[in-house]
Amino acid sequence: MAAEVPPLTSSQATRNHDAGIELSDGFAEAARTGATAEAPETEEPVGEAGGRATTPPRISPQAAIDFLLHPAEVAKGRTAAERYLNTCRNDESRRFAEEALETLATVISGGRCDSVEFPWQQVRPYHGAAALTILKEKGAPGRIEALRCRRDTTRSYRVVPDSYPPSQVQKIRTTLTRVIAECSELGFVPSDPDAPAGGKTPAAKRRKAGRSSAGRLLGDGELRALIAACNTSGNAEGARDAVFFALVYRGLRIAEITRLTLDSVRFNNKTGVCNIVSRPSTAGGRGRRVELTNDELICLEDWMDYRGDADGPLLCTLGRGGRIEGKRLTTALLKEMCEKRAKQAEVATFVPNDLSRSAEALTEYRKAAKKKSARKKAAAGAANDVLFDGSEKTGLESEAIRFPFLGLGI
Repeated sequence: MAAEVPPLTSSQATRNHDAGIELSDGFAEAARTGATAEAPETEEPVGEAGGRATTPPRISPQAAIDFLLHPAEVAKGRTAAERYLNTCRNDESRRFAEEALETLATVISGGRCDSVEFPWQQVRPYHGAAALTILKEKGAPGRIEALRCRRDTTRSYRVVPDSYPPSQVQKIRTTLTRVIAECSELGFVPSDPDAPAGGKTPAAKRRKAGRSSAGRLLGDGELRALIAACNTSGNAEGARDAVFFALVYRGLRIAEITRLTLDSVRFNNKTGVCNIVSRPSTAGGRGRRVELTNDELICLEDWMDYRGDADGPLLCTLGRGGRIEGKRLTTALLKEMCEKRAKQAEVATFVPNDLSRSAEALTEYRKAAKKKSARKKAAAGAANDVLFDGSEKTGLESEAIRFPFLGLGI
């Protein structure tokens, strides 16, 4: 996982949320952490004479990494971008295209990248959908300009409009779509993506994806994109669905989530930590306890503002106008939720059972990564811990980017 903000107390989280933890705080969080994801537990290839290999390592879909700024990957993206820019009819259209790509790179990387030198072939449909949603937010131009100035201290802050006009957002979408098309023509994009990153998924491809997605595993980034998409709804249904996908992201299966009640939420006022405790499905079985991050706690508080403290399941059905009905989520409703949110986030179609399998896969991956990390740390010895304590991140950890962020509030 990426470096998380330490969990706040309930009152602190509420005050921050009331103050507006939305796009601005997401950008601030990205700037503080450098949008850097934790390095995957994989061996980085070594070239001749012990140097770094030119081939980037393989990254598991369950890793909390969306983009890898490996030199070989950045070179591919630069080649595709330059190839597209060379097709621009005149200098004015080229300048706009360059500005569009710089804007997208700034948004996706949280200000870490702000040029055409970006691994555009790694952008997936849900990345493009999340980035374009951010651009539609009021105040986005000013925050993007602030990130650019923070990265380049010689840059003077430019006066920008309060928001991007719809026509400009559409042009940025078109630019992204065409760059991804260049990546595809150059053979940089794998054959599995189901749609251009900046465009809509064709209906025929969505139907085909629905037929072929049974049993598929959702990656770490896809679940984060679903949570971010739910948060854009601004209503009770969106708040409930955001908590639902956040609990899947934490590793809970569908059967465990639907059995949760208010008593399942355990908040420690001393430590500010919130745990969700699932009950065992059978007598004599063992329940599970998962800890929520601060961003996930804010999602839960959003939902509780709508739900209230009435008895019943933690995540319940809603009537017309978002009226709380208090009934347990049914299989039919869950299927409808999955279809709706997949379309909204531009994630390949999936079914509820896929979420349970994905939760198990994420849990096993994180356990294995934690054990491997502990073994490496033990093998390194105390001397190395002292020697390298406080040193800058290197290798994969310094090259990884995580987007969208759970706390972005888009």
